[in-house]
Amino acid sequence: MALVVRFTQILEFLVAKGQATEMQLSHLIKASEQTVRSVMTQLNQALEDVAVITRDKKMYRLVVKDYDELALLLGGGIKAIADFNSSDKRIAYICKVMIELGGYILIDDIADELVVSRGTIQKDLRKLGQLVTLYDGQLESKPNCGVRLLASEFGKRLIFLNHVYDYYQYELKFDSDFFDLLDNLYDKLKLNQIQVTTFERELLLSINRIQAGHIIETEIDNYCNLVNHNEFLNDFFIKIENKLNRNLTQYEQDFMAYPLNMNNNFPFDATRIDFAFINRLIHQIVMDIDEEYPIQMNQTTLFEALKFHVTFLLNRTRFQYQEKNIFFKSIQNRYPFAYQLAEIAKESIKKVTGLVISDIELNTLAIYFELSLSKVRIDSTKKVALIANVGTAAKQMLYLQIRAILGEDIVMTELTEEAANQDFSEFMVVFTTVPLKAISSNVMEIQVANLLDDDFITTRLRILKNSILLDKSKVKMTMTHLNQTYSENLIQMMGDLEQQGKVDSQFAERILARNQTASTIFENTFAFPHTINVGSSDIVLSIGLAPKDEISLIFMLAVPENLLPNWESYLVKVYDMIFEIVGNPELQYEILKMENLEQLQGLLKRKGLII
Repeated sequence: MALVVRFTQILEFLVAKGQATEMQLSHLIKASEQTVRSVMTQLNQALEDVAVITRDKKMYRLVVKDYDELALLLGGGIKAIADFNSSDKRIAYICKVMIELGGYILIDDIADELVVSRGTIQKDLRKLGQLVTLYDGQLESKPNCGVRLLASEFGKRLIFLNHVYDYYQYELKFDSDFFDLLDNLYDKLKLNQIQVTTFERELLLSINRIQAGHIIETEIDNYCNLVNHNEFLNDFFIKIENKLNRNLTQYEQDFMAYPLNMNNNFPFDATRIDFAFINRLIHQIVMDIDEEYPIQMNQTTLFEALKFHVTFLLNRTRFQYQEKNIFFKSIQNRYPFAYQLAEIAKESIKKVTGLVISDIELNTLAIYFELSLSKVRIDSTKKVALIANVGTAAKQMLYLQIRAILGEDIVMTELTEEAANQDFSEFMVVFTTVPLKAISSNVMEIQVANLLDDDFITTRLRILKNSILLDKSKVKMTMTHLNQTYSENLIQMMGDLEQQGKVDSQFAERILARNQTASTIFENTFAFPHTINVGSSDIVLSIGLAPKDEISLIFMLAVPENLLPNWESYLVKVYDMIFEIVGNPELQYEILKMENLEQLQGLLKRKGLII
């Protein structure tokens, strides 16, 4: 089965990207580059007249010959070629038998049918037992009777669709009029290929189950049918009822419509969304984030950004519907703090709905939080200065060009040449025709002549926005060498901060209380204890180096109770820096060798984390 999984992973990636390097595919399927070459040879043989994957200097490209057949392969056709040496196909067969029979099956009978040992089937059943819990199901064993699947009709259908259908596609004996109805519906709804494939498979399965007397009789919780009033779909359901000679319950119609409710690429009726519930959910997310990391996430802004995304996220999660993972690079590594916020949101969603979102959904949530954080980081530095000894017309042209590059929301200040010696720390960028003698290291200087070079400007601004560095002068930073246990090291660090007058007298008590209610340890080697520093307006960061202890790095953050105006961006940058270090073992190793704070800050500056 590993080969079939690799085939699918590679095909989906090449369809999405068009091409890939050998190293990329090696990371994708978690195998050596030599194995990639072997798999690609076998994949080309399996594709036959459907497509061909060419290789040129370790770059693979997909050339499609038959798009319809390729869509069928991506829709599950590849799995159909698997044999019973595949654990997944054996599990699919066991599921199929259990769902169709509805009663107990004997392990020995299954082993004989599949020509494998009883021990092999027992291992498969253990995997299956874990799988069905995702659908609120369980396996029940009974002596002399065998094993059966206990799940709702809703759960059984999802198990079949997600884990059986690709191996055992239904071929229902309907007349041509039925398939004409389907084709007519697809044309009217203008569905894409993925929607057509998903809609058809679940529709055929549903009709099969309904004809066998298995009906969905309860409302599907945490699911919103946003196409309930679609006239074409309702007309189709009426025709299906006539074909079946029975009524479809609203719950059946909700289920049948689910492929159109998984994302926002189909027209939907927003009035059907329970915005009050979504608002409560986002309120919970904001509260949980604030409890863990005291930053001001604006609930109204977050609601506007997430209200539709969360609705579809809940729909997808309820149906265990997996979007394709479009993020080849790890979102967790690229945006570590945003990913932490998404992790908190994941727990908030579970707390409110009981649903556990997937890693792919977590990645997308992290992107939304990264966009929100980016606004926090740069909102306080959107001021731009212009020093230009040019005429009015030329100056107006400069204004227009700068706004075209940076956006309309910037605040532009015109300064005279006499101001060239001032400290420009309040500005994000200074555009100038004269050399600047004194300028903060975190302010970008761009000569006006370079405005004519769009590539130059774009590159410089990308560097500015992507690095978003922490100014070390905005943080009271200390460094301590430690040689005791983690608990003792914590006490030492808290005592030092209190003795130095950097934290209030109850700071240590709050840190210890937080440690008891929430884990502050990451990757078993890194600790991030943090809490509010009552009465303070300073961001205080104490860094503890304990190379001999299992928890070798401790970042203790005292979050100011009275955060200065526009200083929230600096706090976010502290979080960014800390979680950047969490995901970089090599940097952690270098940090542990630092002898003093100056060396440490120099290292962090060289690594592009502070200025």
